[in-house]
Formats: sequence, C-alpha cells, structure tokens
Amino acid sequence: MKVNSLVLACVQLIVFHFMTVAALAQPLQFGASSSELGVTLRQINSVGTFMMVTAHPDDENNALLTLFSKGKGHRTVLLTATRGDGGQNEIGAELFDGLAVLRSEELLAAHRLDGAEQFFTRAVDFGYSFSVEETFSRWGRQEILGDMVRMIRTVRPDVVSAMSPDGRGGGQHHQASAILAHEAYHAAADPSRFPEQLSEDVRPWQVKKFYFSVGFPFGFGPQIPGFRQAASEQGLTAVNLGGYDELLGSTYAEVGSRARGMHKCQGMSQLVALPASQMGARFRLEETAIPARAISPESSLFDGVDTAVGALAAFAGPTVSASFTSGLSNVALHALQALQGFEREGAAGARESVVAGLRAVRSLRSQLSMFELDEDGRFEIDFRLAQKEQQFRQAVLLAHGIRLEALANDGVVVPGQELDVSLLVANQGEVQVSVRGIKLSGVENSGDMCAGQVVSTGLVYSCSQQVEVLSEATTTDIHWTHEPTAARYVTDGDVPFGAPFRPTPFLATFDLDFDDVRFEVEEPIEFRYSGDIFAGEKRMALTVVPQLTVSLTPEIAIIPTGQSGTQEVRVTVTNAGPTMVDGEVNLILPSGWQANPTSAPVRFSRQDESQTVRFEVSSNGTAAGEYSVGAVVTSDTDRFSQGYRVIEYPHIGRRHLGYVAESRFKLLDVSVAPDLSVGYVVGVGDAVPPAIEQLGVSLDFLDEDDLAWSDLSRFDVVVTGVRAYERRADLRAHNDRLLSYVETGGTVIVQYNKFEFNQAQYGPYPAQVSRNRVTDELAPVELLANDHQVFAWPNRIGPADWDDWVQERGLYFLGERDDQYVDLVQLEDSFDFNPGIKRGALVEARVGRGRWLYVGLGLWRQLPAGTSGAYALLANLISLGQQTEP
Repeated sequence: MKVNSLVLACVQLIVFHFMTVAALAQPLQFGASSSELGVTLRQINSVGTFMMVTAHPDDENNALLTLFSKGKGHRTVLLTATRGDGGQNEIGAELFDGLAVLRSEELLAAHRLDGAEQFFTRAVDFGYSFSVEETFSRWGRQEILGDMVRMIRTVRPDVVSAMSPDGRGGGQHHQASAILAHEAYHAAADPSRFPEQLSEDVRPWQVKKFYFSVGFPFGFGPQIPGFRQAASEQGLTAVNLGGYDELLGSTYAEVGSRARGMHKCQGMSQLVALPASQMGARFRLEETAIPARAISPESSLFDGVDTAVGALAAFAGPTVSASFTSGLSNVALHALQALQGFEREGAAGARESVVAGLRAVRSLRSQLSMFELDEDGRFEIDFRLAQKEQQFRQAVLLAHGIRLEALANDGVVVPGQELDVSLLVANQGEVQVSVRGIKLSGVENSGDMCAGQVVSTGLVYSCSQQVEVLSEATTTDIHWTHEPTAARYVTDGDVPFGAPFRPTPFLATFDLDFDDVRFEVEEPIEFRYSGDIFAGEKRMALTVVPQLTVSLTPEIAIIPTGQSGTQEVRVTVTNAGPTMVDGEVNLILPSGWQANPTSAPVRFSRQDESQTVRFEVSSNGTAAGEYSVGAVVTSDTDRFSQGYRVIEYPHIGRRHLGYVAESRFKLLDVSVAPDLSVGYVVGVGDAVPPAIEQLGVSLDFLDEDDLAWSDLSRFDVVVTGVRAYERRADLRAHNDRLLSYVETGGTVIVQYNKFEFNQAQYGPYPAQVSRNRVTDELAPVELLANDHQVFAWPNRIGPADWDDWVQERGLYFLGERDDQYVDLVQLEDSFDFNPGIKRGALVEARVGRGRWLYVGLGLWRQLPAGTSGAYALLANLISLGQQTEP
C-alpha cells in the first residue's frame, strides 16, 4: 500500500511539474505557420553561418541562437563538446548514458524553439572538473581538437563564438572547450593539421571571426545597465537580445528563455524573459581574418561579413564570368522578391518568387561546371547553393500550404514485421499541386505503389501501403560507446559525425510538381500516439527492437558473504512482435553456480505480452568478488539476450537505450546490524533504496501521511533521498516530526541537497549547504573520528573502502554551520582551482538521545556503480540506528 501511495505521489508530482508547460514543450509542430514561412524566407536571403561552441548542454545562449537563426536568417549551429552525462538529473533516474540521451534530446527540444542545428564532439562529461589539464588528459586534447576542426571544416562557419577561457570558477570543461575552439579556429584552415580528414572529402576552412563570450553567458537574465556604451568603451561587441521581432511575436530573449527551459533535468527556470530595453550578451573579438576588423568598433558579430546571396561571387575569383554573375544575381533577386512579397501580402506574395527562385538556383548549380571556376571555388559556391535549394524547396511547400504526412500503425517494430503506412498530401493553399508518386525506404515491398494525382486547393490526397520492416533491420540504439581508457566516445562510422542520434532509415519520399517545378521531399515515417492527457499528441520515428526483449533484475546484486541462502533473479521476456512465439529461458552462470529451475519455458500469443521467470541463484560458497550473470532466451534457432530502456518525458521525443540482459553480482565481505528497519523518503534520481534492500534490510517508503502523523519510532533509521528537500513539499512541511524523532532517540540520515535546503532551518541547528565539492574520485579521505561507530561497526572502514570510486567523492557539502555539527571526515582535492581542506562531506549532530547526519559523499552515484566501499559505509550508516557501540 505504501509503494502504491509513493507511486501516486510521484505521478502527481510529475504531472504538476509538466502540465503548465506541455503546450510549449511538444516535440512536434503541425501545419505551416506564417512565421515559419517568414523565417525560411529570411534564411533564403542569407549565406552567413554562425557556430557556437560550448562544453555541455545548457551552456548555450539560446537567445543569441534565436537572433541569428530566426531573426537574421543565418545558418546557426551549436557544437557541444559533451552530452552532459556526468551531471545530475532533477526529473528522473537516468544517469551516465541514459542522462546523455536525455540531455541530447533536451537540446533538440530547445532547438525546436531557437532554430539551431545540433552537433557533438566525442568528449565525455566525466563530472565536474577543477582542472583544464585534467580535462585535456581525460578527453584527449588532440582527439577533441580534431573533432572541432572536423566540424568547422564540415559546417564552414563565418563566425565562431566560444565560452570564456579565463577564470577559476565553474567547471573547467567550459574553459577547456573554449581553448580548444580557439585552437580549432587556426587548425581548421591549416591543411597540414589533421590531414587525414582531407582524404574524407573534408576541406580546410578559414573562419572569418572568432569571439569569446564575456560576462553573463545566456543573454536573457539580468539587465546590463547601459551595456551598449559600456561595451563599446571596453572594446567589446554587445548584442541586444531584447529586441522585439514582429514576425516571431516575441523578443529573442523570450524565445531563448523558453528554449532554455527545455533543460528540465538540470532544473532550468521555467520563467519566460520579460521585456527589457537593454538585455544582451557581450563578446570579445579574439581573432579575425578580415583586414582592419580588430580595431573597428562593432555593432554585430557579423560586422564585416557579407551574408547576402550575391557574396558568393567572392568565391569565383577575380575573373568571374558575366554568366555566373547573372545567374547568381537572379537567385538573389528572387530571394529578395519573395521576402518583400511576403512582407506585403503574406504567402500569396511569395509564391511565384520562391518557385522562380528554385528554378534559378537549380539552373545555376547545373551550370557551375561550365564556368571558369577553380575546384575550391566551385565547391564553396555549390556547398552554399545546395543549402539555398533546400530552403527554396521548403519555402515552396510553405507558400503553397502543403502538409505531408507518413504515418505507420505501429512505432516499436521488429525485423520482418508487417506495417500499414498511410501517406497524405493536404493542399491547404490556393494553387493545385501534382503528386507524381511516393516511395518508401527501410522496408520491403514498397515500390511506387501510390498512383499520381492532381490535388486541388482544399483537397487531401491519401494512399496506404502494406509493407514489411527489413528482415536485416538493426536494433535502434545510441551510436556511441565508451573508450575504456579515456573520457571519450567511439562513434559508429555509418552515422554522420557529430549527429545527436542515428538518422532514421524509415523514410517516405514525396515526388511533387509545382507549376512545372518538380522535386522530392523526404519525410520520416512516424507513429503518433498520446502519452498522457497533459502531454497531448506525440510522435516517434519507427524504432526497431528484438522480437523478444529480455531484462534481468537486479541489475547489480550485492550479496554479503555472511548471508546464507540464495539470491532471487527475475528474467522478464516481452514479445515485441505481432506474431505468436515461444522459447526457453536460461541463465548464464559463473562456474560452480546453480540456478533453480535450470530453465523455464515462455509462450506468447500476442504483441506486448510479457512473462517473468523467477530463478533462485546460489553461488555455492564462491569467494568474495564480482561475477556476471546473464539471461538468454532461445526460440527455434534464434537467441535473444537484449532489452531496452525507454527515455521519454512530455517535453522530449522517445529514445531507446539498449542493454544486454546481464547482472553484476558482487559478493562482499560486508555486514549490517540485524533486523534493521529503515524508513525512506524518496528524492529524485534516487538509486539508494535498492542498495539498502540488498543489504538484507527491511525498507518502507514514507509518504505524506507517514511524515504527517504515523509512528516514526518503528524505524531504526529514517533516510531522506537525494535532493528530497527540493522536491518533497511534504518533507519540508513535516520536517519538525523528523527532528522530534531524533530527539527521542531516532537516527536521521540526510543525503545531499542543493540550495533549497537553505530556505529554512531543516537541520537541528543552523546550517547552510555550500557549493563545496571534491571532484577527484581518488582524493584521500581523512577520518577525523577513527573510533566513531560509522567507521568501526559492523564493518571496519579502511583505506581500501575509498578505492574505485567513480567520478567524484561528493558535492554540495555543508558549509557554514553551528558548532554542534561534528565533521567525521575531511578531504582535499588535487586541483589548484579547488584549494584547501573540505569539510561538511559527512557530518553528525547529536540531538537529545538521537543522531542527525548529513552525507555529501556521493553514495547515490557509487551504489548503482557497484563501488564496494560505498556499500560498507552505507551499512555502517544505517546500522547507527541501533545505537550499538563496537
């Protein structure tokens, strides 16, 4: 009953958190809006490209991205060094690769608002770092520099900005990314640097201007008093982001704040920027390839950069032919006329010009080989004209009010599965369009089965195709793995470098004809569904999974060597396909281990049916150590041993993270006080409760009623989860009952919290959570009370218990506090930018007959990682509840 109440409380919390923002957080947009056409026409009239380089998701200036992408029409790209997988998660349990998926999707959600394209390097966020040198060492300086060079050479930006390379504060990943971006500015133009890239049709590129950001980085926070004049006097370039854009119906700061609000797992503010006359960002021009720009006062990052379509003539050289100039002028004229016509008359005013412009850009591209252009000049011109052609095609669709849909009757599919695909062309404009045909890819039996048809205004053309998913279709998963000896990914070579995710192979190609201008448009085949009543309709690309998916729990099993008996292992098998299937489940065990039963049959008659098989596993007296237990399902000649996790929230699209059905069994020489009873207040992203249960302890989750009025004295110890004071209003409301419980002899263990803890006195005495942390996971830990029970009973904590910690020692230690708090440990980081001994990581206060402890040590991260010493320390902490002295 308590578990059900907890689940209900969590659901209510999530619903409350998202219901007011769901309308702004949809991962899809239906129909063509007037503003979308206007933005596309702005983009047709610009050949400028801007690239911003940052370290993590949420480092970007979304308002600036909006200004350049939607306001100025420049191609706008964000290159993020890492996927943020070393951070925290304030909305769910995802960590490591799961968090990388979530934060990558949140960036895509932000870009649906700010209009930027997203790319990544292979750097892994290994956690907060106080050292640029550590960052370079773990990333691989040359490898990530090469990634940035490759992306500059691929995107070919005119202007690049990076974070500030200076300062001691903040994680030094920021400074490291800025230093590498600056180096990449030079290296990208040098053919002798990373020459292996040149054999892959990647060419050197000279960026025209390189900037470092200065001051407040995000562009829509506090006002900068008199920032224009002050910036000019200081030799900085100030960009006003508070300007109102009538086409967007918002200021760039407002759109940027909405986009930034998509970083929900990082707790970003959901407040939208209010109007302000002086709201902006400042930049220092560090490098320029434009003569005399370094000493000229600037009003824009693009000062001195000609972004008009006609500027492409500069790539043709000094002897440009009149025919080329004429063709280019024709493209530019149609682009300008389309924008001006739209501003006067809306879509109707742009319609003829975008069709004519598409003809003109196609004609010019087809004739490039006839002009006297050198190879490099021809490449640069065609590279940008290809973008113009794509933008003209999009503008034709929008100006004619054409909506295309390719919808399947299932979204999670298996190889060989039959699918019904519905194809739709809706003409919501004023001019007829001809559908010449529609082809599907990624499936069998597609062909060109949809007959052509003229679609008059106000009508809808539709057809259906029954197809099969390719029998050799690969499982949908992330395209990166971890290098074993570096904080760096290995990415699949068949995925475009830097792409957030593997592109879907399931596409519908619409062959359309507008006034004798014929072109093809690719759209992903999608499945639409309703996640919940607050999120509304959502869509997903077709996602391939195995016919039988296999999961094994627990993912990590901790078995104290003193415990006798067996460990229960559960194998859940799900039929993901629409056909009947049966199989046999077996465990893959270490030598000498036994399972009861030895195998078990499973049989499925329908899709999405699941069966769970329980095995009792005995290690038969195996010595302490780490072992692997796997599960496999055999069906005819096929073997299945993989499953997937779904990562999805109302504001992001659905993604799958694959895994092998395997458990880590750790036989530890660890003991816990007998017959312990623990009450637990769940926090967020909290993986500590399973670890407590695996120690053989009785665990009861505390809901609002428990905190308000139940008898807490039935518990030996009450533990509050990670950031519980931030997320649990009932805990804040009834905190006095926890303190009363301590006074009468109870033990309360508070895991780390952030600054919400400082809004009231939640500890027994005044105390403030600080920003103090120790990021070196190998930093020595000095015990300040060697004879304290927490280090002596029931397990003796020694130097080996601090080995093999991952990512960090801890964070958000207690800072300023009353003398009644006693430090039990102290730590010292190895980095110059985090000097001095740090206390507050493990603190105890005696209150009446009881104890209150604050734990800033990162048990929440160590336990799911299987860190042995963390389990010993956890066992001792909760054993304090029995007040037994060694």
